Amino acid sequence: MDIAIVGRHTKVSEDMRQKIFEKMEKVESLAPRATRADVHVVHERNPKQANDRERVEITVRGRGVVRAEATAEDRYVALDGAMQKLTEQLRKLHERKAHRHQGKAGLHTVPAPIDELPAVDGDRATSAEAWEGAPEGSHREIPIDGTPIIIRSKTHAAAPMSIADAVDQMELVGHDFFLFHDLDSGLASAVYRRRGWTYGVIHLEQSESETQARETA
Repeated sequence: MDIAIVGRHTKVSEDMRQKIFEKMEKVESLAPRATRADVHVVHERNPKQANDRERVEITVRGRGVVRAEATAEDRYVALDGAMQKLTEQLRKLHERKAHRHQGKAGLHTVPAPIDELPAVDGDRATSAEAWEGAPEGSHREIPIDGTPIIIRSKTHAAAPMSIADAVDQMELVGHDFFLFHDLDSGLASAVYRRRGWTYGVIHLEQSESETQARETA
């Protein structure tokens, strides 16, 4: 597995690099099909975030993508935290697949009530800048002007997949939801975590009135 280590707003010492390589050996044993790992060591310059000024982000790529990150005052502690989350996500994926093969209910039986989803306000980002030295496809940090809010944005290509595969990917990246192109319906869709081993799925299709409005515009 190729391992790329990048420092953002900081230099990564040789000792830190060695620690990363040592810990990634465990990942190779847990994910033998992984082909590449990107490890970002980030130093937060904002003095108000001194307790979380060091962040380590780990992205492992192979047949899918596994991602974890952690923050701490010390970057070595952040590295330990990110590694713990990464191995936990791999363990959860293994358990979920085991439950799937033991006759658990399929995702088509899980409702998707819209009112359980978190609300999104009307704020819009007005500027977007990639951080200096960012590799292609990396996250962008998008500030909302006039506020301390920072949105991290990423655009990536994705092949259509089944709902079950989308849930697997959501567990791997450690998020509460996952956007994907549904293989069966062809629609833009999102799966999200509910309680226990239950999940919800939402399909997004364009309304007829919206289509007509665009055609007449």
